[in-house]
Amino acid sequence: MKKQDLIIIVVLFALWMGWPFIDRLVVKKFFPADDKPPAASTEIPGAATNRLSLPSETTLSEAPVKTEVEAAPTAPTIEAEPAEPVRPSTPEQTALLSNDEVEIKVSARGGTVVSAVLKNYRQTAEEDSAPVFLEFNAQRPLAWLKEPAFSDANDFQMTPSADGRSIRFEQTSSAGITLVRTITLDTNYLLRVVDDLSNATTNDLTLDSGLQMGSMSNLMGELQEKSVVSLGVDTLSPGGEGVQYWSKPFPKWFDEIKEEKQLTKLPVVIDWPLNRPVDWVAVKNRYFTQILTPEGGADRCVVTVRRETDPREAQDPAFKPKMTGTKEVSASVYFAELPIPAGQTVSRSLTYYIGPKKFSELSRFGMHQVDIMEFGFWRPVGKVLLIIMNWIHDYIWPHNYGLAIILLTILVRIVFWPVTHKSTESMKKMQAIQPLITEMRAKYKDNPQRQQQEMMALYKEHKVNPLGGCLPMLIQIPVFIALFVVLRSAIELRFSSFLWLKDLSAPENLFAGMLPFGLSLNILPILMAATMAWQQKLTPTGGDPQQQKIMMFMPVMMLVFFYNFASGLSLYWTTNQCLMIVQLLMQKRKQAKKKS
Repeated sequence: MKKQDLIIIVVLFALWMGWPFIDRLVVKKFFPADDKPPAASTEIPGAATNRLSLPSETTLSEAPVKTEVEAAPTAPTIEAEPAEPVRPSTPEQTALLSNDEVEIKVSARGGTVVSAVLKNYRQTAEEDSAPVFLEFNAQRPLAWLKEPAFSDANDFQMTPSADGRSIRFEQTSSAGITLVRTITLDTNYLLRVVDDLSNATTNDLTLDSGLQMGSMSNLMGELQEKSVVSLGVDTLSPGGEGVQYWSKPFPKWFDEIKEEKQLTKLPVVIDWPLNRPVDWVAVKNRYFTQILTPEGGADRCVVTVRRETDPREAQDPAFKPKMTGTKEVSASVYFAELPIPAGQTVSRSLTYYIGPKKFSELSRFGMHQVDIMEFGFWRPVGKVLLIIMNWIHDYIWPHNYGLAIILLTILVRIVFWPVTHKSTESMKKMQAIQPLITEMRAKYKDNPQRQQQEMMALYKEHKVNPLGGCLPMLIQIPVFIALFVVLRSAIELRFSSFLWLKDLSAPENLFAGMLPFGLSLNILPILMAATMAWQQKLTPTGGDPQQQKIMMFMPVMMLVFFYNFASGLSLYWTTNQCLMIVQLLMQKRKQAKKKS
């Protein structure tokens, strides 16, 4: 192995390790997100008394320095948990909308969504687990904002349709505006909502309005990887800047609101206004999402974030917490004033998706909703890999994602076979001229420039590419990173088992809780490191012994790197190493036959 090869491999390894930061910088450069949007007007109230919002008409960069805490419009407190909305004490009238994929419970209170049962997805990895149950108590999807008469504090008249596919809600305000809301369950996980607003008076009226989205948190008992940001709010705005991912500035928002408000502690919940039009808003956890898509878009959006709390906050009043993680996210959208002429009816339509972050589902909408999966800079490669993997799973028996990963790896190896073969032949040529290289280094050791010139002439004479050995690894980087992101976020692999692996989207975690120091056993990364060491032993090498010893540490580095990654990724790389070993053994056998 030449020194240049060693340097490139180390650089590639560093690239793998630091890719989340590189991706963040690249995305930020080419798709800049305004993570300091101006605050919304005072007409947008905080949804609960413990929330902190920015003051009206002020951005954080423009906020004056204050000598005392200025009371927010909703008299925020920090320590208190948010109070649930005040709703009638009478029994709640509910109804169900159901199809083969989802069962959605709606309520007469505000014509809102109470809960959703995703029938085809288990709550836990156990085979007899109940389906995923998303409950929205504190913040109900589709709750009307800014007009008290239409809020979820009031009971609407509710009438299910004869075919059971839709439900009609009706309520009249004191101003004489009647809201008739029709919620229809479309195919799969999509709700279609039509709000008809009728003005029965003789005067032209205008109406301010907004809609609440349900909150999302991590599912109970679901393993969360520290390196994965599971909870987030995404938006798409007109203008071609692409989907904006607002989870990254969450910690900054908390710190800046604390500083702007001159608080001694971080707030527990914040409302961060985005003064920008939005085509749609998504609230998501690692595998599931809600997406609100108003026809014609919305005027602006407010992101609500609740942080993780430390038990010491309640025990010690002097304890100053830090932003250690996000516990819950939500959002609300607000519309421009809607004119309703006297005696006229004005309609507003929207869709509301409550379901999995699944490529085949999200790609049907056609407004970049599929990008909430955050495939990152390598999204074209990731999408292709996911499509191929799903095709293999759907059409090849026994319809298992572990087998699909193996077959996908074989397909990738076949595609890269010519390059890999050429690289191996180049390394053999390098090994053959190694004595000449050693002699030249000794001859021109005091003249590095002449040494480099003579070595380049030697490479040209023998038609050797000194970097040829690293080419296959370089080409596979996009595939590796794209597959890593796919395995991290694709719901198709959630709880997908293979052999002893219970969940291809998570580490194996064998004997978890039984080993000291909270450790668990992951077999595949160990097998991967072993096959990598074997593959290195079979690969033609050159260079001084010291460099070869350094290269022997690469399997150890990769073991540490992969140990807590998704087992599906380790399965891919182990299979890749095994195929490389087979290729090298075949080449060695072919070479031995030629010699004999």
